[in-house]
Amino acid sequence: MFLLPRVRRQKSEDAIYHVMIRSITEVPLFEKHEDKIRYLNKMREYQKQYGFKVYAYCLMTNHGHFIIDSNGADISKIMQGQNLSYAINFNKINKRRGPLFQDRFKSKIVDTQ
Repeated sequence: MFLLPRVRRQKSEDAIYHVMIRSITEVPLFEKHEDKIRYLNKMREYQKQYGFKVYAYCLMTNHGHFIIDSNGADISKIMQGQNLSYAINFNKINKRRGPLFQDRFKSKIVDTQ
């Protein structure tokens, strides 16, 4: 079997990104209001650590959207840490194992012109 490599993520130090996350099909990411609060609180911790800005977000039951100004930080490190931390905590609280997110997060650079 031959696997194609992933397409390299577009990155820029001064970019604003539309970031998308999605759960694996059978697991709701944000079923309860407390789940959303927990995710956003963790994101605030990462904001302090990396100095990025969140201009907008929308959290739905099985996915979320964010408009993030990386402010020179690596968007991959931000989202990898954010989602890993949330998944570990979510699995612990819900007494489950295994992946929570469908593949890695998706991101597109927002054209501000």
